[in-house]
Amino acid sequence: QKKHSYEESNCPSAIVARLALLGIPHALCALVEDLLECNQEEFCRDDAYRSFEDVYSELQLMIKEPSKYLCNNGGPRLVMSDKLYGREEEIKRIQEAYKQRANGDCAGVVISGEAGVGKSRLARIIGELNRAQNSGTILGGKFDQIQYSQPLSVIATVFDDMCWFIAADVRSQGANEIVALCLEKALGSQAILLSKFLPSLSNLVTLDSTQSTLSYCTDSAESVRFLFCKTVEILSSYSSGPITIFLDDVQWADPASLLLISSLLQSSKDNKSVFFLFCIRDNDCQHSPDSTVNSWYQSIFEMPLKHITLANLSEDGVNAMVSDTLCLFPRLTRPLSRVLHRKALGNPFFVWQTLKVLQKEGYLYHSLRGTMRRWMWDMDKISELRLSENVLDLLIRQMDILPSDLKMGLEVASCIGAAVSMTVLGILSSHLKVDLAGILERVAEKGFMDRVGTEKYRFVHDRVQQEAYKTMAEHRRSEHHTTFGLAIYSQACSDNDDDLLRISLNQINRAGPGTITDLRQKAMIAALNLKVGRRSAALKDFGHSLSYFENGKSFLDVGSWEHQYKLSIDLHDAAADAACALGAVSDVQKYSLSVLSHATSLEDKLNAMLAIVKSLRKSLALQEAKQWGVKFLQELGSLIFSVLLQC
Repeated sequence: QKKHSYEESNCPSAIVARLALLGIPHALCALVEDLLECNQEEFCRDDAYRSFEDVYSELQLMIKEPSKYLCNNGGPRLVMSDKLYGREEEIKRIQEAYKQRANGDCAGVVISGEAGVGKSRLARIIGELNRAQNSGTILGGKFDQIQYSQPLSVIATVFDDMCWFIAADVRSQGANEIVALCLEKALGSQAILLSKFLPSLSNLVTLDSTQSTLSYCTDSAESVRFLFCKTVEILSSYSSGPITIFLDDVQWADPASLLLISSLLQSSKDNKSVFFLFCIRDNDCQHSPDSTVNSWYQSIFEMPLKHITLANLSEDGVNAMVSDTLCLFPRLTRPLSRVLHRKALGNPFFVWQTLKVLQKEGYLYHSLRGTMRRWMWDMDKISELRLSENVLDLLIRQMDILPSDLKMGLEVASCIGAAVSMTVLGILSSHLKVDLAGILERVAEKGFMDRVGTEKYRFVHDRVQQEAYKTMAEHRRSEHHTTFGLAIYSQACSDNDDDLLRISLNQINRAGPGTITDLRQKAMIAALNLKVGRRSAALKDFGHSLSYFENGKSFLDVGSWEHQYKLSIDLHDAAADAACALGAVSDVQKYSLSVLSHATSLEDKLNAMLAIVKSLRKSLALQEAKQWGVKFLQELGSLIFSVLLQC
């Protein structure tokens, strides 16, 4: 009995228990226990050491990261580290590009790859790192697939922040007057036009509202790009440190923004103060139905940019991530990481999502083994668990078990887009009579969204937003879009807010005319589409302008050629012009022939006639263009002759 009692008191677990009671860190207790287990021969646990190299490696990790391994801080809540895993080579290449920028040899970096590989995270961390090292600043914006707003709005927000930042910077340098003179000389009377995009420009230069501005014409888009480029050139030259411009999800950018990005890159070739970081899903660009996006993506390979393609993590990269998350040595997490790497295909975003679901399902749990607190897992169940490619079904399963109010919050947010501002939340909260901000705060705690300062809530990834949107039936989506759009429209009119007006219009257009029965409302929406479409066309964003015109036509009444004659003429003419700019000859003829068959005067037919001839000439159908031209000249001649007879 004494021998048995002695053996029990000196077994590995008993020895480690006494060490733990003395306050020895858990990692050291585990190391001692795993060393003692080596003497158990065939009865030793899987955690027992296999070589002295493993022991040495873990002692080195304790010395290198004592806060992680020696502070007993591995709690029951999963917390993702801010570190990047398996990206050492990419970080090195981007930092080299920064150095080349100082020599004028590189304008920036394009980071491409599939969804979830960590493009945005890499860009943000690199930007912050270079800001800390070079005393500069980073300004960023993110394009959104669903929440399409005014052309150039994302880039305008970024450079408006730049104006605000430089205004404070030059004040500290005492260079206010010099910068103001340079801007006045470069921008001239068109400074007031640029201020419509960059309100903070008024902090740098005096704006005279009586000065003439360009009307919305085909040349205004080129003028705006020129003004942007000159402003960036001047402001960056007076910045006390380098400026990093970070644009995320460029594959969703509007055509006007893509043209401006190209112009900025061309004009910044010799600018050593500005560095561009772009994140883009190259696969979405190459398979995009929008030829503008695809053409732009191909063109940037000719620009002075470094191209970095992010692949999924290796097994070692996944293991480093899992080890940090669970605060366990890499040796202990490797079997789990091997399974996660295979099931999540090495995609870091989905590895993280899988860990959270495994915890929720009880396959990953925080356990007390004697006095040792650490994460444990059921390897057999995890190995048998069937996970689909990209692990999207895990996210759907998580959404399915949320409380009803959180599901409603996700539905509302997903209808608005990848992010929803506090302003929009306030409007919809009043309309729905719920505290949407409070609901989304709880949604953020569940890991589906992030709160961005005091301004907005943003989905952690656009795939999460898309899945939340797909959980609704189509008729429910349409109802939401219409209800939200009309509520936001009412507030937009009250506040005279163009941004809210455009958000409301995009919501209503997504629902379509089927959910609105009031004929006056339909006419109002049709006219609003015409107004917004013309503004897009003025910036040469013909793809979206045509979409607005077509949406406007869809809201017209069946008898619109009689009851809404002027609006019908204007929408069809505008659509024909946009289609002509896009080279869509069949669409030009469709819209123009509709005008020709319903117009009651030759004057109302002129634009349609001209659109047909222009489109045929652009497509090199010269003989047909000539025939149409002769026909229209004959009609015009008949009109002139009849007018002369009346005189």
